[in-house]
Amino acid sequence: MTKSIIFGKKSKLTESIIKKIKDVQVISITDIDFKKIKLHNKSKVNYIFNNFYPSHKLNDLNSSEYQKFVELSLLRLAQILSNLKITNINKIIYTSSASVYSLNDDLKDSKLDSYNRKLYASFKYSAEKLIENFCYSNNINFYIMRLFNTYGDKNDQFSFIDKLIEIKKTKQNLILINNGISLRDFISLSDVAKIYQKFLKNNYPSGVYDIGTGQGNLIKNLIDFVNIDNKKIIHKKNIIEISRSIADTKKLQKNLGGFKFKSLDSYLRDKLKIKNKNKLNFTKLNYQITKYEGSVIYGAGFAGKELYLNLKEKKEKIIFFVDDDPKKHNTIFQDIPVISYEDLKKINNKKTIDKVFIAIPSLKKNKIEMMNKKLNKFFFDVRYLPEKKFILNNKINLNDLKIDQINSLINREQIHRKKIHNLKNKNILVTGAVGTIGHEICRQLVFQKAKKIIGIDHSEIGIYQKKNELEKKVQLHLSNINDLITLNKLIKKHKINLIIHAAAYKHVNILEDNILSAVNNNIFGTKNLCEISRKNNIDFILISTDKAAKPTSILGYTKRASEQLIEFYNISNIKNNIFNIVRFGNVFGSSGSAITKFIDQINNNEPVSITDKKATRFFMTILEACYLVLETTSVKIKNKIFVLNMGKPINIYQVAKKIGLLKQKLDPSYKFKHHEVGLRKNEKLHEILFDRNEKKHKITKNIFYVSRKRFDGDKFVKFYNKLEAAYKEGKETEILSILKRICKI
Repeated sequence: MTKSIIFGKKSKLTESIIKKIKDVQVISITDIDFKKIKLHNKSKVNYIFNNFYPSHKLNDLNSSEYQKFVELSLLRLAQILSNLKITNINKIIYTSSASVYSLNDDLKDSKLDSYNRKLYASFKYSAEKLIENFCYSNNINFYIMRLFNTYGDKNDQFSFIDKLIEIKKTKQNLILINNGISLRDFISLSDVAKIYQKFLKNNYPSGVYDIGTGQGNLIKNLIDFVNIDNKKIIHKKNIIEISRSIADTKKLQKNLGGFKFKSLDSYLRDKLKIKNKNKLNFTKLNYQITKYEGSVIYGAGFAGKELYLNLKEKKEKIIFFVDDDPKKHNTIFQDIPVISYEDLKKINNKKTIDKVFIAIPSLKKNKIEMMNKKLNKFFFDVRYLPEKKFILNNKINLNDLKIDQINSLINREQIHRKKIHNLKNKNILVTGAVGTIGHEICRQLVFQKAKKIIGIDHSEIGIYQKKNELEKKVQLHLSNINDLITLNKLIKKHKINLIIHAAAYKHVNILEDNILSAVNNNIFGTKNLCEISRKNNIDFILISTDKAAKPTSILGYTKRASEQLIEFYNISNIKNNIFNIVRFGNVFGSSGSAITKFIDQINNNEPVSITDKKATRFFMTILEACYLVLETTSVKIKNKIFVLNMGKPINIYQVAKKIGLLKQKLDPSYKFKHHEVGLRKNEKLHEILFDRNEKKHKITKNIFYVSRKRFDGDKFVKFYNKLEAAYKEGKETEILSILKRICKI
């Protein structure tokens, strides 16, 4: 059996190790005379370094002790390593501390180190690096064990648990830091010894290991559990504590398997003869395993906590607070953990975060905008603290409207978005990628973990403005859907297997005067993409509009003709790729929409232009519309027109009045005014989602599909060829006549 040598005085940890390991020798580093003793052994030896300056003396460390501190913490370690015979070393274990995790934060913080914790952590980290350098250079198997909070030694003045037991027994005063709202991971010294034994016995990978249970106990709960008299508690607040206090045991458990840790509950009961049956609850912060669904509050200060209480009354499920202040991490408010932004990003990789509420009212407007951009790269729904005192001016900004407010304006309920797993392995091309819909689809594809996202758009300024708002995973290219050379190049280079076609000219009034451009972009461009999809066996989704149902405008005619193109490719396609259509109504606040015009007029104190007080439209939020478009990819029904559940049509005059009420909350002197301008050419009073020849079938609560009479492909080809010929000759009147006949097929 391999001999083991432990450097360090006979501490409780050393004693526990001796009980588990045979043939072990303990050497006190203060007794080593390097002139008389050489650590050159004839056989293989394991070395365990438990030596360090006594932690319980840290609070009283002064200049007279500096030399001893440096000697015991680092110098003796260097001397021992220099005197070891390399060829006879089997393994090295160095007992470090979880305090090193605070160093990242400490480097940014030059505040007074009142309890010498930074000094302690920095020397521990230096010792770790010394061990790593020595072992890597000499090809030696090593383990750096970062111990979390140990218990089991009544003489250890640094152990909170054993100190708590002593305070309870002797009825001493207890100093409670930050109201005891910190989480700590407590591990028995006997468990540490068992872990060391297994590492010496087995050939595990070298490196750094967290030695803890992976479970967090709230300090306040421990104090309540042992029933400390409140009169004996001395409170100290606003003291910086280490930010990482829960062991990440994934790496440890991978080696040890289902290691069963001793019960802290049982230890306290035994030592203090506790007979009540109350359980000592712990909090697991294993973010990668636990399933989380709910919302997050960014800001764990007063405003964030007030917001939490308000949201709790509204049955909003909050699963985390996020804060940039390291001393708040791993604390708890009302059973909700406070985590870092980096932790939140890791959690979001596998979990469903519904909303992120920003609750930091002290931020300036430009800082809020920066934070909003940062969060929008990873999360669907980012909101500001909904309190009037935190609104920066009396202007209504569409970007500042919260989803709840928008849903209230258009009488919709917020849908719950989930991961769409079949998008993970897709290389997806999005057309119109910097438009309102295309941009949001790209953003949601990032969340859905699409393998590759390629966006094209013909707007140079749009790409310039949007590229910094999208994650780097989205590649934007300047092109258009009639540029076959670029399209084919992108398809082949990126191995595209799904096209989401969001590019279209869509402004009703503008298209009435630009019929040639409407046909070229909306119809011929769609045909180009269909041909590419058929040739390369690529799935295809066309995003259509309610104006394609019983059309009356150039927009409606061209979009209905585009739908029929898809139907033609469905019946003529001999490959396995899918051609689907997703039809929905107005997206609230999309560029160039009536809503944006209403907001501009209201902000400028102008009368709102209403076409007709009786006019109605279907509305949906951009988040909901784009999510449901993506959700159709998981529907097993193929080659159909999908129609999203738009609810009941909304009176646009009433929507304008509600926006006016929002303005009044910001500016009480504002008075809503309007005037009717009349319906424009070919504009409908009421939109519909289905025409009389279409029958809807329910798939889910939010998605339907349409069945129609048998599509006459030969008749469509005949009229389509006529359309191309009329376009080449620029005959607008003839084009319009042909479009109307196509739409009746």
